[in-house]
Amino acid sequence: MNITLKQLRVFCAVYEHRNFTSAAASMHMTQSAVSKLCAEIESEIGIPLFERTTRRVTSCDGAADLYAYAQDILGTVRTAERSLSRLRRLERGSVSFASSPMMMYGLTRPVIAAFHRSHPAVSLDLHELSTDETIEFVRTGRVDFGLVSIPEGDALLEARVIHRSPMSVICHPEHPLADRASVRWAELARHPHISLRSVYSVRRTLDRILAAKGLEMRSSIQAGTLASALGLVSSGLGITLAPGYASTFARELGLRVVAISGADRDPHEISLLTRRDSRPSIAADAFIAELEAHLAPARRGSRSKD
Repeated sequence: MNITLKQLRVFCAVYEHRNFTSAAASMHMTQSAVSKLCAEIESEIGIPLFERTTRRVTSCDGAADLYAYAQDILGTVRTAERSLSRLRRLERGSVSFASSPMMMYGLTRPVIAAFHRSHPAVSLDLHELSTDETIEFVRTGRVDFGLVSIPEGDALLEARVIHRSPMSVICHPEHPLADRASVRWAELARHPHISLRSVYSVRRTLDRILAAKGLEMRSSIQAGTLASALGLVSSGLGITLAPGYASTFARELGLRVVAISGADRDPHEISLLTRRDSRPSIAADAFIAELEAHLAPARRGSRSKD
């Protein structure tokens, strides 16, 4: 059988009202349109459903059976409509994304907090990973999206820059650079440096900038995460270079954040990474919109300096 939902709804209205005029009024349709749809159902199933008189409509054999099945079908459709409506209203759903631990704390934390307060029924699945791990999680579909600095293209992935942040020097309050308003790149080579391993894009950005300037840093310690590097800086073991989103955490540790002259010309770029052959969930789309709105002022500011 090839019966539409509209035909089933009209049939149920006629069955319940036992009157074409009343059924038409309840469906906001003309009586002739209701009669035509019922006739189409009867033609499709091959038996009459109603006996029509000038005053009343009487159901025929099979009408009660069809009505019971129609209620099951329409009930399922109504359940689906309510479920999808809850998705649209963000009364349920999920958001999963990956980024570095420091990016999660310094860049997305305000958005996570605001989004959760507005949509507490939406689950947030946060993965704090290295750059390479984040890319792999997006590529394999384990998360809706990732936040990374990705230098080259990937046929499976789509990357869009949503944030630019200049690199800064982070040092202990008693370090010789602590009271400087700014420092030149060349001066940094004189100080022991705590670096990150190359699985993080911050290290790759820094290596690219230094290579372009013909500079090399003396790396006394190589840390696994930016949080660890900042902890070592707080112990007075050296300086580290980090993007702006690490500044809040650094200051919370009592460290000094010093600007680098001309650093805005070589910013650390963060891209929103998704799979080309799929799209984020409804809730993830809403989260991304809030994230981009939150980051837009900084992105516009970096462009004005370029």
